[in-house]
Amino acid sequence: MKYCPNCGTELNTDAKFCPKCGFNLTNGTPASDEPLDVRLANRINQMKTDDEFELQLEKAEGMNITRAEIKLRAQEKLSGRYGEWCKTIILFLVAQFIANFLLRLASLRFMAGGFYSLLTNLLYGYGYDYGYGYSNYGYMNPYAGFSRFLWFLLMILAIVVIFLISALFSAVLQWCAIHTLRGQRADGVKIFSYFVRAQKNRILKANVLIAIYTFLWSLLFVIPGIIKSAAYAMTNFLLEKNPDLTASEAITLSREIMYGYKVEFLILRCSFFFWNLISIFQVTNFYVLPYQNVTEIQFLEMLYDHYVETNMIAE
Repeated sequence: MKYCPNCGTELNTDAKFCPKCGFNLTNGTPASDEPLDVRLANRINQMKTDDEFELQLEKAEGMNITRAEIKLRAQEKLSGRYGEWCKTIILFLVAQFIANFLLRLASLRFMAGGFYSLLTNLLYGYGYDYGYGYSNYGYMNPYAGFSRFLWFLLMILAIVVIFLISALFSAVLQWCAIHTLRGQRADGVKIFSYFVRAQKNRILKANVLIAIYTFLWSLLFVIPGIIKSAAYAMTNFLLEKNPDLTASEAITLSREIMYGYKVEFLILRCSFFFWNLISIFQVTNFYVLPYQNVTEIQFLEMLYDHYVETNMIAE
């Protein structure tokens, strides 16, 4: 290993000049009378100072807060206020249960009609039932063509209802989190009523578009859908922040603000993985849903403020 006798920089074996201080290695003496070990120590200390300076700059350019601190702030905001979320979560669970029950009932009836027709055709021959609801022996077929069609329509309607419940419930939870951070009451019923009466369908449109876009991106091996869900994460926050934004404008602006921060947001969301894992028992939802949504909105709010501040400085 070869070092510069003047500054102690590590050198290539065939180097003739030091790239750091320019010292002539072929014929020359060190510019300083300090021993080599002292100069090496000074060089190492200088390198440490440079590294620390670079880390401070990198930290200053971000939001300068850890996930633990964000979660701690969310818990402080939720202290004594989890009860405000109970009515919203209970109504969601009831609506979800009814919609899933109707879907299962309609699916079973529809499939039962298919099995019934297949079985009768195998037993009595094809042409046994032409959809009029009567067999060759005069008995009524409970799974005639028209009734099967009605069960099919109910099955499609239940799927649409489940889709809308999921999309709108996500928006209601995010708005409840915003109200919690502002010190206002998180009443999901009033928020949903506000969606219907005053928002001119822009909340419904935005969340339906997000659900469709995310589903389509998820068809490309799931990962793109997960990334896009992070890109659209700020949409509801922006719609609440600015009543003049349209659904498409909010989605576009969300993608712009989340650029470069999607991974951080996904890591924050994944930190609730085990909480979500035990939420299958439903009871834990009364703690997990408020905690996770307030934490995520806390992150999004800080990111939004950082984005506004950065753009103001740039201008």
